[in-house]
Amino acid sequence: MKAWWMKQMIKNNNSILEKMVLFWHNHFSNELSTVPDARVYYKHLELLRTYALGNFKTFTRQMTTDVCMLYYLNGYLNTNTSPDENYARELQELFTLGKGPLVFYTEADVRAAARVLTGYTVNATTISSAFDPNRHDTGNKQFSTYYQNKVILGKTGANGAKETEELIDMLFLQQETALYLCRKLYRFFVYYEIDAATEANVIVPMANLFRAKNYEVKPVLELLFSSTHFYDPVNVAGMI
Repeated sequence: MKAWWMKQMIKNNNSILEKMVLFWHNHFSNELSTVPDARVYYKHLELLRTYALGNFKTFTRQMTTDVCMLYYLNGYLNTNTSPDENYARELQELFTLGKGPLVFYTEADVRAAARVLTGYTVNATTISSAFDPNRHDTGNKQFSTYYQNKVILGKTGANGAKETEELIDMLFLQQETALYLCRKLYRFFVYYEIDAATEANVIVPMANLFRAKNYEVKPVLELLFSSTHFYDPVNVAGMI
């Protein structure tokens, strides 16, 4: 599986695709050693490849129930009787909002998100995930003022999985989600430092377009790669 991925990097002519697969692999971080079967990781890489230039919001939703991620961050162990906060924390801290100075979600928000995400299971034979209503917390989930005091109403039966959609919607209503991802793209493709001028003149326009395009990645990359900033001699060859 590792050799296959390396071959894609070396021989695939569509280099931006492979660069973005690597970008997302670093963004939605996990470890091969945590899964019981290389096929799990292969399907994870295929997910990265499918959404590499696609919709970040849809991608995040798919990653939430990705078998590899359910293994890595204990999502398959997250139940109504024993909530596990690992994925709920990383979803906010690493995957959507980050830890910037304007991000103020709370520990209670992490716990509430964990309750939303209870009930997902893994089938090791078919390498697939499913939602088990009997393992889901059906109570209401209250979030903090940072999320405008959002309440995700508890749902029973198969409808419990719809709470995950509401959680993702809530996270992507926050302006910081677009800013955070655009900063990561900038650091990956241009330079690791972002000064005040770059934030105002490059990052903010990228984030505004990101939101306007409903979190489609390709238009944001096109904006960055066609900008005079990207080809400024000061920025060229800035990455080691």
